[in-house]
Amino acid sequence: MAARDSDNEDNNGETNGEPDSAAGQDSLQAGGTQQESARTAEQSAVRIEMLTAESYDIVPTIAAPQSTSVNAICGTWDARWIFTGGSDGYIRKFNWVESVNNKLALTVAQRHPFVDSVVKAGVLISYWENWDTKARTVGAQDATQVISPVYSLACHSQGLWLLSGTASGAIRLQSTRHDEGKQIALLRQHSSAVSVLTLSSDERNLLSGSWDKSVLDWDLETGQVKTTFASSAGQISSIESRPISSLPVPAESGEIAVTNGVGRGHGDNLPNGVSSRAQSQVLVDHPSPESRDSLFGGDEGDDDLFGESVGAALANGDGDAFGEDDDEMAMADGPPVSNVDDRIMADTNDSLQPVQPPQLDSTQSTLGLVEILPNGDTSMSEQALANGLPHADDMEGISKGINNEPDAPVTSDSTFLATSIDGAIRVWDRRQPNPVARIMPRNTPPWCMSACWSPDGNYIFAGRRNNTVEEYDLRKGLKEPDRVFKFPNGSGAVTSIKAMPNGRHLICASYDILRLYDLKESQAARSTVPFLIVPGHRTGVVSQLYIDPSCRFMMSTGGNRGWEGSSTEVLLGYEISAAT
Repeated sequence: MAARDSDNEDNNGETNGEPDSAAGQDSLQAGGTQQESARTAEQSAVRIEMLTAESYDIVPTIAAPQSTSVNAICGTWDARWIFTGGSDGYIRKFNWVESVNNKLALTVAQRHPFVDSVVKAGVLISYWENWDTKARTVGAQDATQVISPVYSLACHSQGLWLLSGTASGAIRLQSTRHDEGKQIALLRQHSSAVSVLTLSSDERNLLSGSWDKSVLDWDLETGQVKTTFASSAGQISSIESRPISSLPVPAESGEIAVTNGVGRGHGDNLPNGVSSRAQSQVLVDHPSPESRDSLFGGDEGDDDLFGESVGAALANGDGDAFGEDDDEMAMADGPPVSNVDDRIMADTNDSLQPVQPPQLDSTQSTLGLVEILPNGDTSMSEQALANGLPHADDMEGISKGINNEPDAPVTSDSTFLATSIDGAIRVWDRRQPNPVARIMPRNTPPWCMSACWSPDGNYIFAGRRNNTVEEYDLRKGLKEPDRVFKFPNGSGAVTSIKAMPNGRHLICASYDILRLYDLKESQAARSTVPFLIVPGHRTGVVSQLYIDPSCRFMMSTGGNRGWEGSSTEVLLGYEISAAT
């Protein structure tokens, strides 16, 4: 274990003198006030000029060569500490504040591969091994520990703890402030390497994707799996929560969804396959005041954006267009996941099954009114419908509920997309065992390493292997891309993409270089290429792009994440400013 620097601890407000053993365990349960303040600060962290910028100046200034494939990166919300994970099995912790302030300069030899603006070196303050437990062999008394490559990372917003995925499928919860790398808990459910880790906005739940082709929803309070999202997909390559949006996800798929070999019935003609009358009836009989905090709510089914029966309507059974034979792209394939059946979901999703209450005659007259509420929000109390008509002030309060709630999360924890290496994109609801929508690749190679939402949550962008980025508009359906952004021939596969906060620009990392694409430039008025070149990475696979919440810095990592391709094996830091 490497030596730790003493000045990296207790500088962020930790002066209570609690013992080390309680620092990690209590951070999952006793950090309520800190987490609420962190979430509020995160919402207001983006600078105004970044939200309204016509364009951006992105200049690389920091480099941290690591001599290994850098597969994952994460950081605290204030970008004080940045963590990276590599194929050599080590997790590295950088002090980003000192790196930006040029405390350490690159040598002449280190500066040689980069552009002239890269003169600062990343300040490494600590590193430790990503231990994994090797299965006990025949004749051995105990299991042995080995160092596992790091394919995924996720950390607490204030750097209290860190989650890392291992090659065997276990997820390590470890401390980062005191006794870095000390294991607090081990989450075991996946059967192959964990490729993606994504925390919820309250940092009490975790989404993990793996090479075993499944996505798991973890409860970090108990360390147990709440829901298993499994389908006939490929190895999971990315997961991203949807920003809050009033637009429902269209229930469209690239293949015919069947249940036990039988096609769907009358639900085909209903939006999202669900009757809004049946949904509103359940919600009127069981009003939930807690669901007013967010458009998507926090209850298990009271304000489901996609309805109560999406799982049944969209159950794909064995009818997925991409079977288990489409993983030839992957270099290391984990054991396949069997098709979803009732037995798999019985233990984890009993609480997700909608309970149909008895129909009451007194509520029948209000069902039609509930259906017309904005965004399908039916959290209005029964008193508001006492006379069969909602009050005007109540309707106005519902439509503006998100803006009036300062602590509302930036993203909807109930809706997320997951991409697989076979090119499929699936949109899931945490409260449903089956995908809400599926996007299958058409006229493109079956491959996808990264996808993201637009800041308003109304568009999906997917990077493809044939040097293109596809844009899907939820208002026009998901059967085919609304637009396709094609890069010059020879630019290579697009391995990572990120949407900028102004909603107009998209950072695209292809094999040759990074590009800042202008999504709103008119085709008729276009006299030049619709993108700007972002100097930095050249001729290498970019494993991940990370933008801090304030949009002041961007980091890019060179690595292949255990799949194919060569990389520059370096962490590059960029300074972002609004172009004038």
